[in-house]
Amino acid sequence: MATSSKGKASEKDPCWKGYEQIGMKDKDGKQVPNCVPEAKSSDKAGSKKKS
Repeated sequence: MATSSKGKASEKDPCWKGYEQIGMKDKDGKQVPNCVPEAKSSDKAGSKKKS
């Protein structure tokens, strides 16, 4: 049962449990999800973006 719920979560949300996706970022020349801790996401959602 745990594996099936984990599979569904990873399809819907690419981030670990306790993290949420805030847009995308570049890493090693690839676009990857920008996952931040849920507690910090509301505080740094606007100021976290780096060019």
